[in-house]
Amino acid sequence: MPVSFFLPVNNVYIASAYPDQNFANRNQGDVLFVGSFTGAGDIYRSLLEFDLSDPNHGIPPNSTIVRGELLLSMYRNDNPGTARVDVLILDDVFDERTVTFNTSLSTRPIGISVVPQAAPDLVIIDITDLVLAWYQGGILKNVELRGLENNNNNIIGFRSTRFSNSAVWPRLRVVWSKGTVSDTLSDILSGAPATSTLIDIRGKEQATFLIQNTTDGTLQGHVILQNTGQVPVSDPSTQFSIPPGQERVVNYIAAVDFLQLGFTAAGNGNYFVMASTRDE
Repeated sequence: MPVSFFLPVNNVYIASAYPDQNFANRNQGDVLFVGSFTGAGDIYRSLLEFDLSDPNHGIPPNSTIVRGELLLSMYRNDNPGTARVDVLILDDVFDERTVTFNTSLSTRPIGISVVPQAAPDLVIIDITDLVLAWYQGGILKNVELRGLENNNNNIIGFRSTRFSNSAVWPRLRVVWSKGTVSDTLSDILSGAPATSTLIDIRGKEQATFLIQNTTDGTLQGHVILQNTGQVPVSDPSTQFSIPPGQERVVNYIAAVDFLQLGFTAAGNGNYFVMASTRDE
């Protein structure tokens, strides 16, 4: 599947101890801080904005977002295993060159939090649902990162895009697939002969079957094609054999109305089929 990387178009930290100070152009502007430092009144937060329409890395229309991850290069963690990073939706536009802690910013928690271990390390935060919402439009592509904010030292530091080594800049990694993927149809089957649920592939580009063999024997089968009002036909070129405890992915492209899997041999126990379709 294609993978696109996006650098933030804005990224900067803000500090409650310096409520009217902007840090984008200062000596420490090459970092992003979160968490409390000397106490509950000494709070650091970081703001990031992304642009998914970047012409060099953009995701085409009518694509499916498979996974979205925020990649942060952590060089400092003053309280490993306890200090955390929370991701919040930032509903306001900000300018990294002027924003301060006293800037009025509206945020919403989304229940995404990670607890990094010792630095240095690459912190990967799964924000797939948020990236999907960004791709679909309607909300700004901004996040605020917060840390653990109490009387303890919970500072976590990441590199910003002002750091000299671009290899450790923050990034958004998006895995996507061309076309729109349908909801997944799932079957729990046992024994043979047996068939999976018939899936409608009219107007679709491809069907994908994920087969998991949890029986105690070899699972064998093939793809069955069917047009409306016609007798189903097996495609012998698609025959598969899956040992016990293993799985197999079968992708199939055909100008037919319906597809399903036919199973000719199976061990004792259940096996599973998950099917989805993709259009262009």
